[in-house]
Amino acid sequence: MAKKKKITQKKLWPKEVVHLRSRYVDHSQKFLDWVNGFGFEKTVFGKLVVFLDNKFRLRQLSLLFLYCFSLSFLLFYDFDITPVVRVGRVASVDFKAPISFTMIDEVATEAKKIEAEDSIPPVFDYDPDSYENIFNQVYKAFGEMRKLVEAESWPSDSVRLEEKVKKFLSHKQEFEDYLGRSVSNRMFEWLVEKRFGVRIENIVIRALSQWSTGKIVDLPVNILPDKESKLILRVIQSSRGEESYTLSRQEMKDIRRKQNFSLDEVRGVKDLSRIDQSRVLSLTRSLLIPNVTFNRNETQEKKKKARDAVLPVQISINKNQTIVNQGNIIQPLHVTIFNEIQKRKSQRRMDFLSLISSFLLVCLILVMFSFLRRYMTQKSKLQQRDIGAMAFVSLLVVVFVKVFLFVTEASFIEKFGDMFPATIFLYSAPVALGSMLVGLLINSAQIVWFFTTFMAITLTILVDMNFSFFLLALIGGIAAARGVHNCEKRNVIYIAGIRTGLINAIIISLVLLITKGSEGEISQLMIWNIPAAFVGGILSSLLAMMLIPLMESIFNYTTDVKLLELSNLTHPLMQEMVVKAPGTYHHALVVGSMCEAAARRIGANALLAKVMAYYHDIGKTEHAQYFIENQRPGQNPHDHLSPYMSKTVLVAHVKDGAEMGLHYKLGKPIIDGILQHHGTSLITYFYNKALDEQDEDIDLVKEEDFRYPG
Repeated sequence: MAKKKKITQKKLWPKEVVHLRSRYVDHSQKFLDWVNGFGFEKTVFGKLVVFLDNKFRLRQLSLLFLYCFSLSFLLFYDFDITPVVRVGRVASVDFKAPISFTMIDEVATEAKKIEAEDSIPPVFDYDPDSYENIFNQVYKAFGEMRKLVEAESWPSDSVRLEEKVKKFLSHKQEFEDYLGRSVSNRMFEWLVEKRFGVRIENIVIRALSQWSTGKIVDLPVNILPDKESKLILRVIQSSRGEESYTLSRQEMKDIRRKQNFSLDEVRGVKDLSRIDQSRVLSLTRSLLIPNVTFNRNETQEKKKKARDAVLPVQISINKNQTIVNQGNIIQPLHVTIFNEIQKRKSQRRMDFLSLISSFLLVCLILVMFSFLRRYMTQKSKLQQRDIGAMAFVSLLVVVFVKVFLFVTEASFIEKFGDMFPATIFLYSAPVALGSMLVGLLINSAQIVWFFTTFMAITLTILVDMNFSFFLLALIGGIAAARGVHNCEKRNVIYIAGIRTGLINAIIISLVLLITKGSEGEISQLMIWNIPAAFVGGILSSLLAMMLIPLMESIFNYTTDVKLLELSNLTHPLMQEMVVKAPGTYHHALVVGSMCEAAARRIGANALLAKVMAYYHDIGKTEHAQYFIENQRPGQNPHDHLSPYMSKTVLVAHVKDGAEMGLHYKLGKPIIDGILQHHGTSLITYFYNKALDEQDEDIDLVKEEDFRYPG
């Protein structure tokens, strides 16, 4: 121990040893001893609390809830930026309500609008000339068929006559083409038997002429539910232009009600037999078409105008609902709404939303941790500092995004809101920052995935459950974390920002095509929002590069970025090594190259392997002449030392290296490499030398005395 003190208190770091070793003292144990002195756990209530704590981990849950509540409070904290509104002023942007509230009865307002809509009768179009084409088709069909019938020789024998009629069915398609309707085979045979007589043709024409003088309509069930319901009839194709007048439903003839169409008043029908009358009636009804059609567009337009003309009885305002649109004149009603907003803003409501949101976040974290405990491997197990780092990053990202949105809204939207959509600042926010930082700090794909999901949900709550923003934060965050994996160059972080920006741009373009693809403003939205999403990825990488040193210092992480700094051979330790122990310096460089190549071959972290190799023998600089690579030929200090002293000097370079690593804050992985690079191997040369020099009567040489501590 005396030898160790002599070695460690050298000129490089004499004053920091006590300070560094004080880190190994658990000061919290003194506080626990003081609390336990009260004997609280021995009371009935204390035993219950201890039992519940052991069973349900109350302390951890309480800390988790407090953190989630703080995060939720930050999410819902609203900067007071009341827009300046004056009556008669032109609104430069869309003013939106920050909270939801109701000033009047929404139901009564809607009832008045429905009443106004119901007062508008439906609009129908009446075409009095719609049957002219049907008349021409009937004339054409019967005339052409009569020509074909007259060209045939019809036998007097009934059997042969029936066969002839059957053969004439080959002309049925021609008849249907002329008529514009399909008829049954039996109907066509009956017409053939009647030789497509002029009497039947005239009866059909007379019936259609008589029926078409009425208003024939194919009426939807829900358009005119009552017989007394009124409608507006527009007469089209009139020589006097368009006319319109009002009539009731009972004045219309529904084409679906066959009893509305009979041959009782048609001249010439009584001369036919009952069967022929039935056939003629069936044929004529099949030729019916509505001459009155429902004009849905005109009806909806009239109802819309009537609905828009209704003044609100009460006003219901939702959060982010536009109170006054850009370019409109601010009315006294708008000022009244803004005054109501100022009255209704209360700390109690924000606390309530924060409480509900905190329960949501607690449930989300518990589910994620349950999954991680069940499926996480030992390699990616969470440590306390990992949890602290992710909690800190979450708060940091929420603050950055919230301040970013506040500054852009206050600085740009108020002045330039008429030039671009407000969503460009939402999509340009550095939402991928958290995933980049955690991806650099924690080398576990599962943890990064869950953190990105948690961060995406948290930020979505911040922007009022905007689903497109959720997709941007989730997919862009995963792309950002993937981009900074195995960061062996500083440019990798910037490239990751560019990649994230491209992914964000693709996501936003696809979302816009899905949600706004049928709207005319899609091109303008893409022109602004896609570059904004790309800028969001770049901004995330710039902030990540700025904040990663802070995270390394606070949570004592050795990230790839820090490894890049340590790989620079101008580091003070490497400069001291090249002066005091040039052989060791050359040895470290050679081992570094070998380790880097081997790590790349097996898929390990090549940068970490190289840096560990650079610093694994920094402890030799204090006694460089005792190591063979630094000795001149014929000058070996060990020739004048006992094997035990030589062993002590060699082992000391491990402990000295660890102390130097702590002083220069090389990070735990590098210090672990310094402590473990010899393992518990045997210092064979001096062990054998001690065996040769041992005196069995005095003391026996023990092998464990000549092993490295590991």
